[in-house]
Amino acid sequence: MIPGSTATLLQHLLFVFVLVIAPAWDYWDTRRLKRSPSSAGKIRYYKTLCSWLWIGSFVALLLLGWRWLFTISPAPAAIPWLLNHAWVRYLVVAILIAVFLVVVLLPFGIVVWKKLTKRPRKYGTSDAVKSLDYFLPRTWTERRWFAFLCITAGVCEETLYRGFLLHYLHVLPLSLNLTLALVIAAFIFGLAHLYQGASGVVGSALFGFLISLLFLLTGNLLLPMIIHAASDLRVLVLLRPPNAIEAVPA
Repeated sequence: MIPGSTATLLQHLLFVFVLVIAPAWDYWDTRRLKRSPSSAGKIRYYKTLCSWLWIGSFVALLLLGWRWLFTISPAPAAIPWLLNHAWVRYLVVAILIAVFLVVVLLPFGIVVWKKLTKRPRKYGTSDAVKSLDYFLPRTWTERRWFAFLCITAGVCEETLYRGFLLHYLHVLPLSLNLTLALVIAAFIFGLAHLYQGASGVVGSALFGFLISLLFLLTGNLLLPMIIHAASDLRVLVLLRPPNAIEAVPA
């Protein structure tokens, strides 16, 4: 852990990177990928995104240390609307369970059920995400890199957008109200998905807010990381797999 004013300066720089540089780079890089969605271009994009996510998470770990980054123990007075009312906690947990069942477990369950009953799959969801076709994997090599990207996003985005941002906004150096910190962190997480358009930003912000509440209720980032990674990995289940063996080796 880096002490003193140097650590504070580096926290400011990491915050600027997460708030401004990362979304801007991602937006322009995905536009470039959209103009030329080659297999090499997709893999380059996956590798670059994984690189800065892991580097950013490592920097955050050096700055804050394991305990401040991956665990949280808010006092009830810090967020009374959530922690002082049992029915609100039950409602939040019920919403999180419903989202997890519908978004994550249902697609996997349908695939397993159809395999067991030997029913054909229609892959209707492949058409539903056609607007993101330039970004999504087609070949087996792309799918392997995309799977690694999904796991990276689950670990590193939770580290940066939940662990680091909530500490930066609520504890030090800004010391904002925890509810306000949750909203701002969720909005910044939504901006990171600007390439998906306005609906993607709003959807990602809502997802980020719910995952932040789960972080507060469980006290650590493990479950948010698992749900986040599983939510992203479900894309590989929903997409139509390659129909032919790749001609070009990785």
